[in-house]
Amino acid sequence: MFAALYYPFDKPRRWINSGGLGTMGFGLPAALGVKMALPKEMVVCVTGDGSIQMNIQELSTALQYELPVLVLNLNNRYLGMVKQWQDMIYSGRHSQSYMQSLPDFVRLAEAYGHVGLQINRPDELESKLSEALEHVRNNRLVFVDVTVDGSEHVYPMQIRGGGMDEMWLSKTERT
Repeated sequence: MFAALYYPFDKPRRWINSGGLGTMGFGLPAALGVKMALPKEMVVCVTGDGSIQMNIQELSTALQYELPVLVLNLNNRYLGMVKQWQDMIYSGRHSQSYMQSLPDFVRLAEAYGHVGLQINRPDELESKLSEALEHVRNNRLVFVDVTVDGSEHVYPMQIRGGGMDEMWLSKTERT
């Protein structure tokens, strides 16, 4: 959701997603399919820590078929959209949205034979992404686990039971 909101797409057909249908796990297999179809293009999978675990075994497929993609895992230790709904609609009463038992994604990527990188602070972002892109250019899949603030939300957000013109614009503002 963050990529759709903030990435400045400059060409048509450069954004492949599940259409907002809540299909967790779509990102990695879709990115691998795009890389197979367009082997000369730089392919980036922007995903979350909950979604990536739905199909993380596809890191094996990426190695088998030598598919060098860049995986950016936005790790907030939550099922982000579920938590956002719980924050907005249920006064922050969280149920089954916090994930305290996540794997070490860097070591897991390395176990699959890929490059794993960790970003914990904003000042690491530029240098680590440059390093990641260099590895991808050298035909390696790179899994970058990016620690993000679990309290961040994505807006606009449609209001439960409301029409398409009824949405949250921020935690306190509605249309």
